[in-house]
Amino acid sequence: MDTLPTTDRMTREAVAELLAAMVEIPSINPFFTRQDRPAEWFGEARLAHFIADWLNAEGIEARLEDVMPGRPNVVARLPGPPGAPTMVWEGHMDTVQVEGMQAPFTPRIEGGKLYGRGAVDDKACLAMFMLAMRALKRRGGACDLTFVAAVDEEVTFRGVLHHVENYPRYDLGIAGEPTSLAVVRACKGVIRFVVDVNGRGTHASTPEEGIDALLVSADLLKHLDGYMHKAGRAHPELGRRTLTCTLMTAGEGANTVPAHATLTFDFRTLPDQTGDEAWEEIAAVVNAFAEHHPANADIVVNRPFIDSVSMEVPEDAPIIGALSRALDANGVQPSVVVAPFGSDATKFTRTGTPTVVFGPGRIEEAHSNNEHVDLDEVARAADVLVTLAQNL
Repeated sequence: MDTLPTTDRMTREAVAELLAAMVEIPSINPFFTRQDRPAEWFGEARLAHFIADWLNAEGIEARLEDVMPGRPNVVARLPGPPGAPTMVWEGHMDTVQVEGMQAPFTPRIEGGKLYGRGAVDDKACLAMFMLAMRALKRRGGACDLTFVAAVDEEVTFRGVLHHVENYPRYDLGIAGEPTSLAVVRACKGVIRFVVDVNGRGTHASTPEEGIDALLVSADLLKHLDGYMHKAGRAHPELGRRTLTCTLMTAGEGANTVPAHATLTFDFRTLPDQTGDEAWEEIAAVVNAFAEHHPANADIVVNRPFIDSVSMEVPEDAPIIGALSRALDANGVQPSVVVAPFGSDATKFTRTGTPTVVFGPGRIEEAHSNNEHVDLDEVARAADVLVTLAQNL
């Protein structure tokens, strides 16, 4: 396999210049909007324009595609030879909130690492893709390559969903997330949904006259915990499914039996189920509980407000072999793993594009108040992608 001459490799300086420029552009997902924060901190549009302008200045055709008003994806393409395999690279532009951070959008470099919100999740991957595309524009590649910088990965995935709904499937794909240069071939999905427990309020001095929504909720949580342990569904590498009640709100006053409780659930699913299938399974369990519970509360299982599907790419898939060879050619021991976290790779894979997760940095740094990424690792990752695209 061809690899890059030493004099033609990415440099720490090139990574630092591009990544710092992107970290300086706030792109918090609007879901996290706070009125006491500057309005320009929220939304991906400014970063999208920067990425498109940078690519176009390098001779790479890039355009903006509105997903929602003021929230465009960036789509760029490097055409390949006739009949060449098609490959998609995708990273996301939105970040999470910045509470607890000092100067989150002032990048600083210490010890070869760049710090700031979005540095590792996911602007290091955007920089990796962009620098690799610039190199391929100059050197040529062996595939037909599309790059997508997507909106809304952190909340409802509308950017990647827009792309898969409007473009044909690709032969293979990479979604950029911090994996420490490991190749992630399978991950859990997640659905999040709300259960409303409607009891009957009454004065706290006569609780027997009401239906305590909190007590019913406690019984429901115990029932669901038992069900999940008995269900026993597991994946040989990803392990068991998990169902966690992450939020509960209830009560009307200090002297009133709670008439209503709202429970929010996070359900981590496995590749053998779609989100709808998993939700329908749990909804049936909750409905059966409600039917037989002596309190006779009205319990409503609302449809998921987030559904990020799980995925599994076979170990012998071409993308895994090709990316592993490119890693080896660049002095990185290939490591093919699975992960509990989700990514936009699941949406590509579920719609026919075998897509792995790959990128520089540690997932543990994502969303943290000390977010950072190693600049040399970003450069190495870009070199790997160039080798991959030149040898497909």
